[in-house]
This record gives sequence, C-alpha cells and structure tokens, in this order.
Amino acid sequence: MRRRLAILIAACAAVLPAQEQDFGKRYSFAEREPRTQVEKTIDRLLPSIVKIHGASGLATIKAYATGIIVSDRGHIITLDQILLQADRTRVVLYDGSVHRAILYPADERLGVRLLKISPEDVDGKLQPLWPPSEEQAGYHNGQFVVSLGNCFRLAEFSEKVSATFGVIVGTANTALRYRMADVKYDGDIILTDACNNPGHYGGGLFTLDGRWIGLNMRLLDSKETNTMLSAAIPARDLLPYLEERVLGKPRVEVRDEVVPVWTGITLFEQAGRKSPPAYVERVKRGSPGRELGLRIDDLIVRIDDFSVRSCMEFRRVLEKYKPGDTVKVMWKRGTRVMTGEMTLAKEPKR
Repeated sequence: MRRRLAILIAACAAVLPAQEQDFGKRYSFAEREPRTQVEKTIDRLLPSIVKIHGASGLATIKAYATGIIVSDRGHIITLDQILLQADRTRVVLYDGSVHRAILYPADERLGVRLLKISPEDVDGKLQPLWPPSEEQAGYHNGQFVVSLGNCFRLAEFSEKVSATFGVIVGTANTALRYRMADVKYDGDIILTDACNNPGHYGGGLFTLDGRWIGLNMRLLDSKETNTMLSAAIPARDLLPYLEERVLGKPRVEVRDEVVPVWTGITLFEQAGRKSPPAYVERVKRGSPGRELGLRIDDLIVRIDDFSVRSCMEFRRVLEKYKPGDTVKVMWKRGTRVMTGEMTLAKEPKR
C-alpha cells in the first residue's frame, strides 16, 4: 500500500509543472490592460485617488474615507467628516504605501480639509488633479459619471478603489441633513444616482472622459422627503480654499452689491409653521408675478432647476438671481401643473 502511494506521489510530481501551467491559464485572473474608454479613464485616475484612515471610536462616524491628490508636494483634499486627528491619520497611496498625514485647517463653509504627506517618502512621482477651468467645469442632467472611492473599506493597501456609475440627476441647495447633523456645505450640490457608499466620502466624481467635476459628500437624507441622496460638492467651489492653502494666494472675499429681486408675490405663511409650502396669498398688480399669471392659492413648486418645497426655499432660490433675470416657474393650480417665464424686477420705490 505504501509502495503504491509513493508511486502515485511520484507520478503527480512528474506531471505537476504542466498541470500548474494549465491551471494558471484557466483559473488565474492576471490584470489585463484597460480596453474600453471608461476603463482607460479610470486607470488614468486611480493613481490620484488615496485611501484615508483616521481615528475610530464612534459607531455613527466612519474612520475611513477617500481623498484626491491636488499637488505634487503631497497635498490631498478630503471631506472633513471623518475622525481626523493630528497623530492618528494615515494616507494609503495607489502603490499600497502608508504615510503619516499632516492636517491643515478645515474650510468650515465647504466642510472639506487638506492633508499633506511628505513627497520625499513616496516612490516615484505623485499624480495630482486640479479643479477644471471654467470652460471645462460644466455638467448637465443626464450626463454619465463615475464615482471613485474606498467603498466599505474594501481597498486596504494596494487594492484598487471602487468605481460606481450613474448619471447626474439634478442640482439642489443644501436643505439636507446627514442623520441629525446639518451638512456643513452651504452651496449648491450635484445630485447623482452613482452610489456614495460609506468610504466614498472625499472621493471624486468624474465624467467618463476624466474631468473632475465633484468631491463626494456623505450619503444625505432630505429633510422634506426622507430620501437618501448621493451628492458631490462642485470641484470649482474648492478653488478658493485650494489656492489659499496650496498655492499661497490670499483669499479675496468679493462682495458684490446684492440687489434683491421683486416678484410682487406674497406667500401664505401660516402662523406656527416654521416653513410651510409656497402657496400664493396675493399678487400685486403690475408685478412680474401678476404678468406670469399667478393667482391666490397657486402652489409654486419649482424655479428653473431648483425645487421649491417651502416659503423659505422660495426666498433662498430667488437670492441667486438679480433684477432683469428671467426664470422658468412651475406651479400647481388644483390638479393642473402650469409653467411660465417670469422676468424678475427691482423693487419699486414707494
């Protein structure tokens, strides 16, 4: 019996190299060159995406996120909503190397923060990205996008980060919350159905040709509808902070004279309700609202691409415009949905 077993082992050993070679052909998954345009775009972007690991300790706040390299001197931008601490924050580069990060002051308005690693400790050169020019920063509803991030912390060292795909579904103001905490960013955001799973925070939102258009936020929860939303801060909005902290340019706060617009519309704001729906209470004669054809009890639901779900949102949206601008208004009258254009005016002198 022992002799038969020895013969069998020897026979297997004799044919093992050929079998190993055949096994490798059938079952190994060697990395191949990217073939499609999307694969090539992602392959080009991956070296600019890093994994960030902060301190842990709170069940509701993840200790991992994603970041984007923005300079060859080691600057990295990420969302300032993970537990970042001066001596406990690490950055993992595309090659799997781990680096200690220095923390820069956060931008409170944006809710983002810069980190910095030492480029001398990096093998090879860093591959930074920078927000696009004004001409290249555009995006539109229905445009296909890819979101890159460390989904559920699946990529630890040299593993590649995840890519989720979707389309831009609109823009919105930040009348949103993450759980019970208001989001820090106070501007308009890009809404997309490309999933922002935990770990994607601070990653990049890109067009299929590789233009950087957004920095991924946390998964958000709409106050009015309790709908979960994937959103991104427009990359162009990061420029003042990046230019100040990376390029050393003093931030110049340009305050244009704000001239409020006048519509002649008075909304019905019921006493005791913090922000009721935007029902029309009255419309002044000779006003833009009267020329539009609005009547008492009409419900304003949209201005251009902005949803209007309350009297407060109606006022906030109008703050984005100046006298002379023409906006498209959508309203409900009973069961009918109506639309029209309204030219905003300057409030008349009394």
